[in-house]
Amino acid sequence: MSKLPALLLSSLLLVIGVAHADELRPQAVVADVDYPGTLQLSVDATDIARRIYQVRERIPVRAGPLKLWYPQWIPGNHAATGPINQFAGLVISGNGQRIPWRRDPLDVYAFELEVPAGVDTLEIEFQSLSPTAADQGRVAMTTELMSVQWSRLLLYPAGYDARRIRFQPNLRLPTDWQFGSALERTGSDGDTIRFQPLALVDLVDSPVYAGRYFKRFDLDPGAKVPVHLDVVADAPELLEAKPEILQAHRALVKQADRVFGTRPFAHYDFLLALSDQFSGIGLEHHQSSENGTFPGYLTGDAPFTDNYLLPHEYTHSWNGKSVRPATLWTPHYNTPMQNDLLWVYEGQTEFWAWVLAARAGLYTPQQAREVLAATAATFEHRAGRGWRDLQDTVYQGIVDFNDAPQAWESWQRGYDFYDEGILVWLDVDTRLDELSKGKRSLDDFARGFFGGYEGKLEARRYGFGDVIGALEKVQAHDWAGYLRERIDSHGPGAPLDGLARAGWKLVYTDTPNLAIADAASDGEYDDFRFSLGLSIASDEGKVNEVLWGGPAYRAGIAKDMQVVAVNGIAYKAERLGRAIGAAKSGKQAIELLLRQGESYRSVRIDYHEGLRYPHLERINGTADGLQRLLAPRR
Repeated sequence: MSKLPALLLSSLLLVIGVAHADELRPQAVVADVDYPGTLQLSVDATDIARRIYQVRERIPVRAGPLKLWYPQWIPGNHAATGPINQFAGLVISGNGQRIPWRRDPLDVYAFELEVPAGVDTLEIEFQSLSPTAADQGRVAMTTELMSVQWSRLLLYPAGYDARRIRFQPNLRLPTDWQFGSALERTGSDGDTIRFQPLALVDLVDSPVYAGRYFKRFDLDPGAKVPVHLDVVADAPELLEAKPEILQAHRALVKQADRVFGTRPFAHYDFLLALSDQFSGIGLEHHQSSENGTFPGYLTGDAPFTDNYLLPHEYTHSWNGKSVRPATLWTPHYNTPMQNDLLWVYEGQTEFWAWVLAARAGLYTPQQAREVLAATAATFEHRAGRGWRDLQDTVYQGIVDFNDAPQAWESWQRGYDFYDEGILVWLDVDTRLDELSKGKRSLDDFARGFFGGYEGKLEARRYGFGDVIGALEKVQAHDWAGYLRERIDSHGPGAPLDGLARAGWKLVYTDTPNLAIADAASDGEYDDFRFSLGLSIASDEGKVNEVLWGGPAYRAGIAKDMQVVAVNGIAYKAERLGRAIGAAKSGKQAIELLLRQGESYRSVRIDYHEGLRYPHLERINGTADGLQRLLAPRR
């Protein structure tokens, strides 16, 4: 890096977001001063029929060149996902005169202008055009409810740390709508809510969920550090939570306390949308989380497999927000993030989501085992491991920048660092238990590494060496080699040592797996992945997925072909299931009639192992480590 002039060095700070000298990577140069003045942000979110947010912004400025940024790298998205394509209508003026702007040709998120002499405040107007259908992006506004993500609704001056730019936000909602947020409300003017001024980093980290039908549940009554569940829904009856479901969410809060200790926030709000129209989401924030799921979630009419969602996002308040990989810490939203440790950030969070769902009662013990069996079988059949290790999948969000469906997911691999993380960290947990003769577990690591701080503080940052050091404090071992072997491995097969160490093995029977059946029913597909190596849309017979190297693959079948008939009879899942069962005791191949475009052809699948669904089976003579791990903590 070339040297900076001494005068410039006195006013700029080189921000390095890493923990160890061998990991130093300069991230950005920003002014080591507060931005002068407070930016006023007013959002009108009342145009719910056309799904348009009207934005007005007032920015204190000085005469001269100015660059404004639209946020690009949104925390928790792990890629440059700021929806600049939904940004429109930008008009900038000062002292009543329009000021021309130009987009930076090398950075389309940057808008450059010259502030005229005598202008000390910019008046900015634009619209955020929320998708009107899912094929345009995430539907975040409907006639019944909405999410307000501030990162979509502002511009900010370049060259400053987001922690040192202050905003005063106002939000106008439709009449009689209610809302939930971690933001502090200071007052209102009709339908316009005024919030307390705060740093840009805290504003972006504090979304608002609002709706015509709203209900708030206290998940820890009387707590010094309160936790609430703020729910918006398509209809009022969806807000009537079954007592046992509400109790499980209260147990989730208590069980997280048992794992992590003190709460790293001043207060916490689960923001939950229950809707068929609003797009599903799970996004972490320090003092809240965004969750969008099935309408029947609180009434007990939703798939149980989605019960990991709130535990996952809640865990992130510790793992990811209050304690964060150093290379994911950036001074503002237009500096690229570096995803190296997402197998800790997301992988261990997914492990704790599964564990906490079981400990809180959101999963029954059998459901938790079926989820684990489905996960183990999925990655045991991940052929792409042969060329792409788990470490490389942390870049999936950047590689798959348009988030399009994959033609060959089992070969290309996807966001595997999430669910395979359950297997990796189960391996670590059971190894800790084994080495310490039952005295230590991953609970001890989590409390020591993520816990210990109460109230909202600046994020503590870590590197790979810090993870290893914390594990060695719990139990001496070559944890660096141990983890790298699992993260950098090309297999064969998934990391199942932890499963065996817990006293269980993966088996296949012709009895459907509860978790797979639950997900298949919701997704309306028929799952034959572990027999023929494919899944098929229930309604039209369209092939959803083909496992690379499996029987269907070898027969020449690919995604998006249509299965028209099975052994000469129109396709139904039951018919294909019977054909697979019959082929087990005979020598005749299964014949499928396929349509691809305007062409038809028959293929024969020479498969004779019958229907296969994954389950866990106890290993005789071993202790039940899963019972130890998943039992509620007292």
